[in-house]
Amino acid sequence: MVTLKIFRSQEGTSLLEVMVAVAIASIALVSFISLVLSSIAMEDHSRKVTEAILIADQRMKEIEQGPFPEVSTKEGLIDEKDPSGFYYRLQVQETPIENVRQVAIEILWDNKRRSVDLTTYMAKKD
Repeated sequence: MVTLKIFRSQEGTSLLEVMVAVAIASIALVSFISLVLSSIAMEDHSRKVTEAILIADQRMKEIEQGPFPEVSTKEGLIDEKDPSGFYYRLQVQETPIENVRQVAIEILWDNKRRSVDLTTYMAKKD
């Protein structure tokens, strides 16, 4: 018959063991916090990109529904009342094809450091 002996420590945990456990826990906590902060930053960037794409699409639809665009370059704030700070740059250029224009809109934010571009070609409707 096999006799099992259960050894129980009559002593508590040592200070070294507690310090190692706290160090491991703090490393895990710092890693988790940095992960949460980076995911918040990525979510904010994704939201801004999505909003900028929607603004560019809306502007492009307005141009397509209007008269044939003249060759020009324009820029300014999307909305003076909106604190998000989206700017636009609209550039209409001639193309080698007669009665076809290249329309490019760039939406900028974050003090004009980040942007999305949308380009299309429009033919003159007779």
